[in-house]
Amino acid sequence: MEEKSNEQDGKPDARDVILDLNFVPQWARKAPGENHYAKQHSAERERPQRRENRRPPRREDGRENRPRRPREDRAEQPAVKREPVKELPISVSFLPEQKRLASLVRQIHHSRRAYPLMDLANLLIHDSEGYLVKIECNKGESGFELLQCKKCKAVASSEELIVQHLMTKHLDDYFEKEVIETEAPSGSFPGVARCRKTGVLLGPPNHHSYVEKLNELHQARFAHMSLEDYKRNIEMVKDEELVEQWKEESRRKTVYKRKADPESEPMDQRRAELEFAKAVPDLYEGVQRAIVPAKIAQVLEDRNITHAIKQVWGKESRFALTMSFAMRAAFRHMHLHMFKAGKINFVTHIKPNPIKPEDAVPNIAEVLMFLKENPGSTRQHLLEVLHPSLDPKSKEAREALQPLGWLIERGHIIEFFNGTLSVPLGRHRR
Repeated sequence: MEEKSNEQDGKPDARDVILDLNFVPQWARKAPGENHYAKQHSAERERPQRRENRRPPRREDGRENRPRRPREDRAEQPAVKREPVKELPISVSFLPEQKRLASLVRQIHHSRRAYPLMDLANLLIHDSEGYLVKIECNKGESGFELLQCKKCKAVASSEELIVQHLMTKHLDDYFEKEVIETEAPSGSFPGVARCRKTGVLLGPPNHHSYVEKLNELHQARFAHMSLEDYKRNIEMVKDEELVEQWKEESRRKTVYKRKADPESEPMDQRRAELEFAKAVPDLYEGVQRAIVPAKIAQVLEDRNITHAIKQVWGKESRFALTMSFAMRAAFRHMHLHMFKAGKINFVTHIKPNPIKPEDAVPNIAEVLMFLKENPGSTRQHLLEVLHPSLDPKSKEAREALQPLGWLIERGHIIEFFNGTLSVPLGRHRR
């Protein structure tokens, strides 16, 4: 439905009144959804909080009243250096998730109303499970490919990262973990190593379990950091109570059993990882184009790919251009129809079908003429003007609006998502 202003006399055409209505649906008026990538690798971006008052208050003698730090805390904490993010030769766009899209289509069919295409696209792009991320290698970039996990569709730009992903995320697909009780470590220990970031006790560095516990925590929580960088966050604590706490925690040991062979001998994590590593090369493949579910894309271990996705998602969350293009093609395939009112694209399952009032019976012509002269009216308004004596809740009122239902079903009148009505004018697009 093409609607144009009357430019000859400088006044807007009466048909443009509908464009002044608020087309933003109720769900789109809410505050924007959370940024799905805002918390990505938050540990990497940790910075000291800005202090509002940088200078402490002065004492009566004019000197600054600086609090004294405990002696053990005065040593400067080591800074973790991160490699700068690299711009990869990839392009990122977004596609609607099929189940979410099918749900929208069912609602459009059921309501018999027209919905703004861009608002539907915004609805999906702000749904943490409403879209897919399409990542493509740029043409002409020979020697570069994406590596994609066959299990969950996660992607990485290097073999090291995809292997790391498989080891940390899919070991449990092949092994069943079981916690068993063992004897507590014996002997005298002057202190234990502790992770500053999590507070987890790793044990005395001279105990055989220390290295295993260190690697386990690094892989589970800080795989985005190198092991050497992570080690800078380990501190030694000399505290008898913490040593006893570590001993008690060490009684609980995790063992692994093959899911394919539950009767097999239990093994420790290191042995399970070595066995799983043999299967890893068959669990990923090199691709030039990858489709990644939104939930997976939001937790990728590859910082470079995550950075590229974040950049495009930030733009898309404000104006869902690539999503709307993808939805337009999908709606056409699903036999929905699209038309334009002013600059707004709408989608409906009823094909707009203009009809001249003079070609219709009197009661139909009356409704058509009224809406042609009063676009943007509602059923209630139409009833108040054409049948002012009728109670809106009465049987007579429902019968008076029957011609309107007939006109909507045949596309002679368009009912928008917010209940406003308009006569289709001009050409439409499928």
